[in-house]
Amino acid sequence: MTRFYEYLNAVRYHVNGFRLRLYLRSTGCKVGKGLKCLRFPIFRDVPRGNIRIGDHVAFGRGVVFEITRTGSLEVGNEVTIGDNVRLSSAGNIRIGDLAGIAENISFRGSFHLLSKDLPFKQQGNRSADISVGRDALIGAGSVVLLGATVPDGAIVGALSLVTRHDNLHSYGIFGGSPLKHISDRP
Repeated sequence: MTRFYEYLNAVRYHVNGFRLRLYLRSTGCKVGKGLKCLRFPIFRDVPRGNIRIGDHVAFGRGVVFEITRTGSLEVGNEVTIGDNVRLSSAGNIRIGDLAGIAENISFRGSFHLLSKDLPFKQQGNRSADISVGRDALIGAGSVVLLGATVPDGAIVGALSLVTRHDNLHSYGIFGGSPLKHISDRP
């Protein structure tokens, strides 16, 4: 019986990937081959050709796309994005080839302006690009804020906060809030 459920999940993985590919292509987005997803993602805004997904990308359950008309999302080849990941930006989010994004991660590429003259909902947003390099890994429960750059091969530990002020280097291991250098990849 267990083999049957494993087979059923594998079929769902491919069928949902096929549905997602059709949806994105119908909105003018570019999608490579071998797209898989455990459950169809949630879209807070209709894509308008502003999402590009490479080959052999896998999405988990509960992924949320909040890419506005002014924003874009670019996911490289062979990227894994875990469950409950929120990709939210009025700017650009770029995730490089072979990157790993664990579960319960939030990418926040824009914030409300916070002047005291008007309620925050009437003020618009400020945005900056987010970049995750090739072979980078972001641990579960982390938050990546506008303007942040995670360079090639860097690892960000679980429950970490990455901001534009953090100075990460390639193949380093970082963690915490505020983010600190722990060691380098061997």
